[in-house]
Amino acid sequence: MDDTTADSRRRTPLSTITRGVGERLMAWNLQATLPTDVPRLGPATIRNPQPESRVGNYRAPESRRAVLADMDFIMSFVEAGLPVPSLLEAGPREQLYFDPATVRAAIVTSGGVAPGLNRVVHAIVNRHWKTYGLDPSRNGAVFGVFDGMAGLAEQPVDMMPLTPSDTAKWFNDGGSYLGSRREFKFDRQVMAQRVAENLREAGIQILYIIGGDGSLSTAEKFYRMVPGTSVIGLPKTMDNDIPWVAQSFGFSTSVDKAAEIICAMHTEACATRRVGVMELFGADSGFVAANAAMASGRAALVLIPEMFAGLKSAEEIERAFETCLDSLREKVMHQDRAGAVVVIAEGVGPLMARRGAKIMGKEIEVDRFAQQVATRLQKNFLFDARRRAVTTFVNRPRHHIRAIAPNAADRTYCERLGALAVESGLAGYTGCMVSCWLNEYVLIPLSLAAGKRSVATGGLFWKQVVLSTGQPDIMPEGD
Repeated sequence: MDDTTADSRRRTPLSTITRGVGERLMAWNLQATLPTDVPRLGPATIRNPQPESRVGNYRAPESRRAVLADMDFIMSFVEAGLPVPSLLEAGPREQLYFDPATVRAAIVTSGGVAPGLNRVVHAIVNRHWKTYGLDPSRNGAVFGVFDGMAGLAEQPVDMMPLTPSDTAKWFNDGGSYLGSRREFKFDRQVMAQRVAENLREAGIQILYIIGGDGSLSTAEKFYRMVPGTSVIGLPKTMDNDIPWVAQSFGFSTSVDKAAEIICAMHTEACATRRVGVMELFGADSGFVAANAAMASGRAALVLIPEMFAGLKSAEEIERAFETCLDSLREKVMHQDRAGAVVVIAEGVGPLMARRGAKIMGKEIEVDRFAQQVATRLQKNFLFDARRRAVTTFVNRPRHHIRAIAPNAADRTYCERLGALAVESGLAGYTGCMVSCWLNEYVLIPLSLAAGKRSVATGGLFWKQVVLSTGQPDIMPEGD
């Protein structure tokens, strides 16, 4: 593999970054350097058969965008005489590595479903066929791999050729026509080896992986094993927590639906004089819960893992947790007609359990955490202003927000991601993912996709969420 874009000057020491911005970058678990270079399979020597009037303006091979727009951050490098850390811009190239007419590509949708999966698949297929004139008579093809990364590791691989007329039948539907399986028969290293073998055997030259951090980290392991194959990731996560991705596709749709459900639960709670407890996505990060709660304007309390992550002991977590529930009780006790909604990110229960925290002296049951919270509220002398007992109910609308059709914003986003993935694959880039970062479409090395992005509880967004719900602002001591 010829890493033709490598430039050691872009591996910038983080010690030169100003304190505030440096802390933000370090929060992404980066090491002493920021490796933003994207590998290529080799020199691009094939003239793009499509003019700019058809595919858009060609991007120069080294067209880059700064990693942050913070001027203090940028000036710290300028003043030190160092290049500003930057990311390679995604887009059409004048010179390609693969012949678009004869290229053999495959698409896999991995992990859980998210709104827009089918639309991304359609955008990739459409770009290959209708923009670049894929020619099956010359062995060109785009295959859809069934059942995710697990299916890609099976021997033989279960896949089918895809055409725009195929994908147009389901491109606006929820779920994934290609399907996905989470269970793996092998560990990640063995899976990477099997995937690499299958790609070589099938003669796949471009592999598009639409998946989350698990799938992308597996791809980071095997892309070097297939030096003749371009491996392009399209980040997908319901939790919106992949680093270097401002907003994952499907997130807008899921927040829309979650906010709608919160409003419906609030109507139910007020009509029946109850408190509803709703659990949403967010195993490590509370983006869905926080955004939906604020968007609805109807949540009385929202709990996310980041609220408790900085607390040092089980006792501190329990006190913070009880403070939040006490604030909710006070609200309900002052209502003449009770009714409230509590929104919880699914990662709160597991985090509290890992830290040894308990509810009413009992061990936390991760799968029943929302019910435990509801029980705790009911046993916490929950009354309205007239001293009438207030009961609770629980709702976990996971599949109501992840398996639905994408909204207009996500459909547009998916189309752009799919088209730019094709442009990147044809140009011979590999080991990277396409991301919209600072409103620019860029290529991110898969090595930077590791770790988790989280809600900054000291930032403006979370303070607005707290203002919206009226809940206490739980912060670690010393913050």
